[in-house]
Amino acid sequence: MQPGKRLFFKPDEYFDNLIRDINRAQVEIILETYIFKLDNIGNRVLSALNDAAVRGVRLQLLIDGVGSYRDSSQIAENLGSENSEVRVFHPLPWDFPVYRRALKAERWYSQVFYFIASMNHRDHRKLCLIDRKTAWLGSYNITADHENLSSPVEDDYWHDTGLRVTGSVVQLLAANFNHVWHRKTGSISQRSRHFMARDEIRRRREPRLHLQQELGLCCQRIWVTNAYFNPSNQILKILKSKAESGLSVQLIVPKRSDSVFFPLLSRSFYTDLLQSNIRVFEYGNRVLHSKTILIDKQVLIGSTNLNYRSLFHDLELDLLLDNARLVEQMQERFCNDIADSVEITLDQWQQHPWLLRLLGWLSRFLRYWM
Repeated sequence: MQPGKRLFFKPDEYFDNLIRDINRAQVEIILETYIFKLDNIGNRVLSALNDAAVRGVRLQLLIDGVGSYRDSSQIAENLGSENSEVRVFHPLPWDFPVYRRALKAERWYSQVFYFIASMNHRDHRKLCLIDRKTAWLGSYNITADHENLSSPVEDDYWHDTGLRVTGSVVQLLAANFNHVWHRKTGSISQRSRHFMARDEIRRRREPRLHLQQELGLCCQRIWVTNAYFNPSNQILKILKSKAESGLSVQLIVPKRSDSVFFPLLSRSFYTDLLQSNIRVFEYGNRVLHSKTILIDKQVLIGSTNLNYRSLFHDLELDLLLDNARLVEQMQERFCNDIADSVEITLDQWQQHPWLLRLLGWLSRFLRYWM
């Protein structure tokens, strides 16, 4: 594969090339993902990781305790070589078998207490680093769900965005991963002090504040494609202000979702958005799972949804790029997605069944946890 930056919109191309890079690894593989499921895709990736470990490649695997709950123990057992280290981020309190692969604590009851307290904080990031030379990120988990094999419609894969990058940015991503990996050491009291430290609080706020800053500095366009739209008050205010000042603010959200509840919640914002001259489109061709934003001549690609869970609770990872070729590709894709979407107008929305609108508004009582 050629060096540089490349986008992936189809799951078979994404996973085929990811596995090819894993098979070529010589020194180190770092893999961090929310969902690692031992299905068709997961088993292929696991087999490639095992082969790499056998030939002497060092492996660090970090999976989430909720997203990968079903198969975490089996994955860890299958990668049980001296070259492999598997950790589980915030296991569920009752998932005792993986405690030893999680946070190092003084006593088991301390671990239970900690995991109950941290149950709402997940690792939603998607990252793979190969020999610290190549990085993979975006919205793809390690699962065949993205291929939507259960659908009767042929080639009905999810709408996702993957990114492969090389160059100096890979070292920055490696340092970022190391911060997450090594924060998991120490006693409960040490981790609690670290969690409440001013520098750590500032670090957790930085991605959200940086996004707000980039949106605030925008002077031409903000084109959002997002799977789970439930914006914070600050981001909603910025989007409305930019649209009211004459910028092109457009939003693509799913008509159908893997989360049945979420379209109701997202639609509760339509009146506010449409009254502020924000154009809203519902995409229905596929299950929309991408998380991208075109901001002027830049594109943001990664794992962050514009919802409270991503912005306030979970660990996320995104890259903001000004590569002209990638921006052009994402712009073309956005326009194609609009052509495959239905635009929502204020008149149409006001005729929407009042009961569904009411359910959307009621769902806002839970928005902080979603």
